Amino acid sequence: MILEKLQKVNSTLLDSVNATSNKHAAETFSIQLGMLNNSTTQLEQLLNLMEAMYEKGITSRIVTAEIKQALQSAVDSCGEKVNDHSLDSGTVTALKHAVDLCKGAVASIWKEVADKQCTPIIESLSSLKGLLANKTAAETLIDSLQKSKDNTPTSVSSLDTYLSNIEKGKKIIEEMHFDSDPEVKAFIGKVQAQRATVSSLTPHILEWLKDNNLTDKIRLRF
Repeated sequence: MILEKLQKVNSTLLDSVNATSNKHAAETFSIQLGMLNNSTTQLEQLLNLMEAMYEKGITSRIVTAEIKQALQSAVDSCGEKVNDHSLDSGTVTALKHAVDLCKGAVASIWKEVADKQCTPIIESLSSLKGLLANKTAAETLIDSLQKSKDNTPTSVSSLDTYLSNIEKGKKIIEEMHFDSDPEVKAFIGKVQAQRATVSSLTPHILEWLKDNNLTDKIRLRF
């Protein structure tokens, strides 16, 4: 409903400028329309992102009923005033405020979701990267996930990139049986802390090292 209204508002912007005959009024109106266009473009992108987050199962909770009502009211008001050429700064500011509220709500939900999804993957990859054939690729993936965790996606495309990186990280971890095998996880922890000893190389760990072609990664120190 909001997105449909936005599209109607955007389609009348240029017509509204052309229909205003008074030069000064037209200039003032044009400035307000420019500000309105920025807000409506941001809101349209935000609504598309919110829809994608819902459809891709990232979250079922986006914004509150109060924020939805504020958005609908602001968009309706802007649409009416664009049509009768009475658009003013207060109306445009009200829409901008509603858009900012929506942005804040999405950012808050994103932080909660991304923290939950990214943190364990980043921690596991950080533990495993030294054992991986392509350490640089693992570090690049960790960096990308950290940036995604710290920044709300700006488009559906950036959201898709995030989800792809999540799956890449999960695949690496699953193939190494890192999270699913407590003994392996404990062994890697000891290696990282430089507390691993010969006795840590149990038959199960030796088998895991062989299966993952990691036997040449082990070094003995005296």
